[in-house]
Amino acid sequence: MGKRVLFVVKELEGAEPLGALYVAGCLMAAGHECRFVGTRGNDVLAAVRQYRPDVVAFGATTGLHRYYLGLAARIKEVLPSCLTYMGGAHATYFPDVIHTPGIDVICRGEGEDASVELLDALDRGDDHTKIRDLWVKHEGVVYRNPARELRRDLDAIPFPPRELLYEYDDALRMRPLKSFTTNRGCPFPCSYCFNPSMVEHYGSSWKKVRIRSPENVVAEIVHVRAKGPLQVIGFRESIFVYSAKWLREFGELYRREVALPYYCHLRADMMTEEMVDLLAWSGCHTVNVGIETANEKLANEVLDRRIKMDRLADGIRMLKRAGIVVFADNILGIPGGTLEDDFATLQLNIDLDVDYAAATLCTPYPGTGIAKYAIENGYFKGDFELIDDSYYTESVIEFPDPSTKRQTENLHKFFAVTAAIPQLFPLVKQLIKLPPNDYYYSMFRAWYLICHMTDVMPRRPNILPLKESLLSIFGVYKGVDPNWHSPPRPEWLPTVDVPAPSPSPGAAGTPIRLGRKKPSEVTDVRET
Repeated sequence: MGKRVLFVVKELEGAEPLGALYVAGCLMAAGHECRFVGTRGNDVLAAVRQYRPDVVAFGATTGLHRYYLGLAARIKEVLPSCLTYMGGAHATYFPDVIHTPGIDVICRGEGEDASVELLDALDRGDDHTKIRDLWVKHEGVVYRNPARELRRDLDAIPFPPRELLYEYDDALRMRPLKSFTTNRGCPFPCSYCFNPSMVEHYGSSWKKVRIRSPENVVAEIVHVRAKGPLQVIGFRESIFVYSAKWLREFGELYRREVALPYYCHLRADMMTEEMVDLLAWSGCHTVNVGIETANEKLANEVLDRRIKMDRLADGIRMLKRAGIVVFADNILGIPGGTLEDDFATLQLNIDLDVDYAAATLCTPYPGTGIAKYAIENGYFKGDFELIDDSYYTESVIEFPDPSTKRQTENLHKFFAVTAAIPQLFPLVKQLIKLPPNDYYYSMFRAWYLICHMTDVMPRRPNILPLKESLLSIFGVYKGVDPNWHSPPRPEWLPTVDVPAPSPSPGAAGTPIRLGRKKPSEVTDVRET
């Protein structure tokens, strides 16, 4: 018969929620019914009343989790019989969120197979408390299950059913930029990233990068292009390419079947002349690389990047020489760093002539190495509820001097424009001494928009950020969501640690699609 699942996504105006879509695709293949709803107006509660789902599912990052917890409480008031199911980064990092009233099940890590098992068990009326990767609240007890083995063959996973988004809002189908992923896993232990938490959950198998075959990736892109306009491809994985061999095979297919500009994420220190040439040849328009900090000691001892700054700089120069647009990520306010370190990072972006110098404020997300370091060294008290849903506004890091915190937050707003117009640097050093204000933030948003509409993303008209930026300049745009409801306080319940079954079922779940080609695994990526 199958169950009904309603996926709630707060930010449908951004990149497609691929994680939720992958889960939905597997559920549909297993015979369940899925719908997606955004959070415009009262859409969520109206959808709950009309659709009457058996399960309401959502993925949350830290900061945004408060929104979903409050929403879950309201959903329970409207439809007490439904099961609320949280996945995403926050549930993985901070599984104790299960103790919050209104949350019935959380998923840690990848959700496809666990979700199919959960919905199948509910459909059959079977016990659903002993499913690997899930923490389940049932009859006043929380059941904490161990991790399952990772699914190795990514080609066997159904393509994300994007038509579910289009059924909610056909304008989403008309967007010219659409997102894809080519691999999962990461061999690097960067302390500000979620990957070390996944290693803690899954073990060392997470470090073995699982890569889709070029044929499978290109087949998905061709499939999506047949459904609606497509002008730019965005590859969203942490690192797009580990192997020149894979890139060459991908490029041959991509140039023949797709031939559209794409952007991707890379580690610049991994670049070789051959890989850069292949990127440019295959259609890469923009790369997103992490500079993070100019201080190599901070980069390796605090951020655990295992990187040599000279190799990183060489990689960026190679990309620039090949005519590829370089979008650089940077982190300001790193625990143990200084304002002078942040100035040096800005200067490095200027020296390397990056096309857009993005900056975030260091955020100690739960379960990350940077959070542990910040707590142990007195830079953060460990109250994760203080973390905002954006790392663009203010820092939760405690600075020795309050004026340094203020200047760091202000420098963030001026970072990108100063990298583009270095003559502003002396003036900016004075302006950041003023109190933070809305004008600085509006300028930051406007510059971000201008760069993304011109150099960074090709052929990507999008009126929504323009509207927000212009309104915020005049203090009109507030971004208040009518679904906002204060989340309830946790109620700590007894817990049961469910032992792993023997023999291990591995990556249990319904086989959905025959793979076209076995994926390769990369275990020998250089760590320097």
